Amino acid sequence: MNVLTILRSVEELLYEVMSWLLFYPRTLVMTLRHPLRTMRYSDSEQRDKPDKQYLETLSPPLFLVLSILLAHGIELAAGFGVERHASEVSRLITASDQNLLIFRALMFSLHPLVFAWAWLKLSGHKVDRDTLRPPFFAQCYLSGATSILVSLGSMGVRDTALWTTVAGVVVVLAATGWYIGIQRLWLMGVPGMTQGKAWAWAAGLFVATTGLVVLGNALVE
Repeated sequence: MNVLTILRSVEELLYEVMSWLLFYPRTLVMTLRHPLRTMRYSDSEQRDKPDKQYLETLSPPLFLVLSILLAHGIELAAGFGVERHASEVSRLITASDQNLLIFRALMFSLHPLVFAWAWLKLSGHKVDRDTLRPPFFAQCYLSGATSILVSLGSMGVRDTALWTTVAGVVVVLAATGWYIGIQRLWLMGVPGMTQGKAWAWAAGLFVATTGLVVLGNALVE
């Protein structure tokens, strides 16, 4: 690899990283203000050529990962260090920020995976690598925005001051209600879905998947 090739690689990397400063907040605001429209946008982008996808926003998985990275950075800046536990698995995960971020990305990706799978099954579609991709990508937008809200709320809960604890609980509950409500609207797109069934599926899948996340976190403590 010659020097010119290296410089071009650095140039592309620099441009990509700096573009995140513009496209991350745009994607976050877009998801929070118009979540269903953003999810439909993701579906439409999946039909474009790979080099033409998500030109106006970040790709959903990248948005999710950057949201987790940003939340982790805010935690560290606010003085909330990573809790260390005695188990070997916990020590392995918390041994480095890289390991911790990978673990958190996997945990926050469970909800997109479960809801994408449920969408396909309820719609009567075959579940394979091709059909799972569009709903999973659309769900990553929703999960990325929620991860920021939940992380901010969790910091408030962990703080010793009463008002920050109360504010943190309110933020977490509001984010949870918002997430389930959007999932209900999204599931209404399934043929034959009723309002009651949509609420039941949205709440049930959320509780079940959150239980898996809690269990996964408990196993590493």
